[in-house]
Amino acid sequence: MRSASITAFAGVLLFAASHAAFASSASPTTKVAELVVPGGPPPKLVTSFPADGGEVAAGALVIKLVFDQAMTADGWSYGRSGDAEFPACLAKPRLLADGRTFALLCTVAAHKAYALEVNAAPAFTGANGRLAKPSRLSFTTTDTAVLSLHDALEQAGLTEADEPIMTWRDPGAGVSKSLPPSAP
Repeated sequence: MRSASITAFAGVLLFAASHAAFASSASPTTKVAELVVPGGPPPKLVTSFPADGGEVAAGALVIKLVFDQAMTADGWSYGRSGDAEFPACLAKPRLLADGRTFALLCTVAAHKAYALEVNAAPAFTGANGRLAKPSRLSFTTTDTAVLSLHDALEQAGLTEADEPIMTWRDPGAGVSKSLPPSAP
């Protein structure tokens, strides 16, 4: 019985080797661009604010990262890029209602070059369980200042429909809102 198993295994190996030799001689210039596995392709960053290489006002800044597919809220990673300043940001970005966009609240100084690695330690994860491809985001700042979070949200193109930006721990409070300016 054991020799029959060994003979069958050897036959499979010979078949595989001859098939591989035939395939390589039949089309030696065939290239495979990308292997797609069940679950779909990995998520990739398709747009951001600021745009990579762009210029933004100093002060309050909302970094917006938009992926090409639905993402998980707890899977994220960003970090320093060795050759530029790193913005001062809250620790955790928020996944917005569209399920593809993360918002990260930051502050930046005037006349600086900034960069961050998106998914440096892979953790941004698609709803399909695949890890996003790492990328780099760099931008510079001007001397114009954005002083309010409301203005920073508008600058990033976010609206009330893009909630939650920040939620309270109180289950009845819902999404945080800016208070209207008080009259002098």
